[in-house]
Amino acid sequence: MPSREQRLDRLAARISRDPRVSELQLRVTDRAGTLDHGWAAPGSRASHAIASSTKTFAAVLVLRRVAAGDLALEQPLASILPRDDLVGLNRVGGVDRADEITVRDVLAHTSGIPNYYAAKALDPASDIAAVTAADPGWSYHDALELARGMTAPFAPHSGRAQYSFTNYQLVGRLIETVYGCSLAAALDRELLAPLALSGTALLTPQTLDLFDSASALLHGTQSYRGARRLASLGAEGALVSTTADTMRFLRALIDGELLDPATLALALRDRLPLFPRVTYGVGIMELSLPRLLTGLPRPGALIGHAGMTGHVMFADPVSGLAVVGTINQLAAPRLSFRLLAGALRAAR
Repeated sequence: MPSREQRLDRLAARISRDPRVSELQLRVTDRAGTLDHGWAAPGSRASHAIASSTKTFAAVLVLRRVAAGDLALEQPLASILPRDDLVGLNRVGGVDRADEITVRDVLAHTSGIPNYYAAKALDPASDIAAVTAADPGWSYHDALELARGMTAPFAPHSGRAQYSFTNYQLVGRLIETVYGCSLAAALDRELLAPLALSGTALLTPQTLDLFDSASALLHGTQSYRGARRLASLGAEGALVSTTADTMRFLRALIDGELLDPATLALALRDRLPLFPRVTYGVGIMELSLPRLLTGLPRPGALIGHAGMTGHVMFADPVSGLAVVGTINQLAAPRLSFRLLAGALRAAR
């Protein structure tokens, strides 16, 4: 009978042969320390863009300040950021809701602020490589202006959630305000250095070389060259990391090293539906998968995050089994979740 490691290798090798995949990487661990296995496509680079999985790193920075008593999740965002930043982002019923938006709202996607990134969608029929390479990126204020030109779907904290990258533009500025430094510096000082995540860094307009040294990205069959696009995302999705580093972060999160149990429970409380099988808390997804897919001894309620580059980082908080992987493909999200479910099943 093949070992868990052999089953994981076979899974990774099989999915890696899919023509949509670019430089697949996978790492699986358990809480007991009996499993710590990685697989990387031959010749692949160690680092890769983790996209929206960055949001959990950003949320942890805020939650640590909440745990310290420096912030409250229900605190009005206008008490921290300039009110002018929030004016016009959410108008529902003829009322500007700038003063109603809370810290929790932007972290949990319950602000009702429109998703500016919808205006940045790529036409798959275009020359993706040329279009993304030529894109100059955008600023924080550019993103807010785009959102102001869109219709808000609901008022803040009205019992609904809608994924909006604009929320995490505001989260990034919140972190910079509270920590008194750049987002990159806050991440490095509070998370990357203490956890020894030497292969992780924030892609910024000043560090575009990180994009070129990371795994190549695909958008369908085309090359994606949007270094400046990714660098514009900040707390939304600009981290470049490795499976080893991201796994270290994920384990520190679920095993209580980064957040005390009460704060983690606070982040997972009052989750709302966001995508099929996904509810969202404070910067953390809970993904429910059938036992048939995961092989877990109960319906798979996994916590973590996923990113548009085909990045997944999820763990079962009960068994402690954790999976981090990437396919470096922006147009095949189901394939990355197939990798996740297959890895969970193979590791049982």
